[in-house]
Amino acid sequence: MKNIQIQTKKLDAPCDVQELASLTIKMWKFTRPELNPTVERFGSWIKNLKYSVPPIIVKAYRGEILVGWVLLFVHDSKRLEINPWALGGHPHIVYDDPDKVKIAKLLLQECKDYCIKNDYTRIEFCYEPKDTVQEYPIDPLLYPECGFQKIDEIVFMTRNLPEKEDENCQLDLPEGIKTVLVKDTSDKDLYSCFYESFKKSGDRNILSLSDEEKKEYFHSYYNRTDEMIDEASIALVKGTKIIAFSFVRPTHGEGNGTLNGIGVLPEYRRIHLGSRLLNHVILTLKTQGYKTMSLAVDIENDVAMKLYEKHEFVKEWRRIMHVWKKEMEVY
Repeated sequence: MKNIQIQTKKLDAPCDVQELASLTIKMWKFTRPELNPTVERFGSWIKNLKYSVPPIIVKAYRGEILVGWVLLFVHDSKRLEINPWALGGHPHIVYDDPDKVKIAKLLLQECKDYCIKNDYTRIEFCYEPKDTVQEYPIDPLLYPECGFQKIDEIVFMTRNLPEKEDENCQLDLPEGIKTVLVKDTSDKDLYSCFYESFKKSGDRNILSLSDEEKKEYFHSYYNRTDEMIDEASIALVKGTKIIAFSFVRPTHGEGNGTLNGIGVLPEYRRIHLGSRLLNHVILTLKTQGYKTMSLAVDIENDVAMKLYEKHEFVKEWRRIMHVWKKEMEVY
């Protein structure tokens, strides 16, 4: 592998896109033919990327020929993601290259080295499960060998929101519990509810985060400066304490509302607050003219799965997540 050179740099779309696209399109013809991939579509995706911190491109060259690459996308000050969902998750490598496993290992090692040198603590990537190994660009059994352990498997669920008249969006809550909009709560109070709600939940991804990573995840995933659906994103308050919340965002102008999460403090979980919150979100979205609603849930979170199925959500597609954590690295 002495003839393989690794180059790491910030993404510079004008000079990178043609080179990256050429390799990617060749690979996707084997692994993602349903996309009908073209250089133009790939270039459009790169051009439309939105980020506060420029992504990092890690490239593998044999001589002057690009044979593999990954995009490191910055989520927050702790987390990086390899080739986000639209790119399929896996390292992009010439599909029939005889050294593709070794190239993948070099790329993943460089990602880990970059993470360590720049004080990140976690690298994630996720991909859709396939029926056969041949459908993957890289056999996923390679990832644990490189220190990327499988963390969870998520199922995406949706339901239609048919128009109905005389729907009442008011919550029927136990005495002493009131509602406020999430946007009117403090970060400290909302984070406290988030932390206590999920620290022993069925969400394996959140469980795998350190306390410091949880704070970064919260501020990124529940960022209230980004667009959200205010009337569906509410907190339940008893006295001065937030005991439950829902957080909902619109999805790319598609008439779909996405449930980012519902959290309920453990001591308030036997009075159906989660079900009441979910019903409130559904009726609110209907009233506002949304056509569909979607969410994602860990397949091992039986309580949440039963709640969503009770409210007529249907399983659509799945994704598997692998994670490398700096704390597990041996120096």
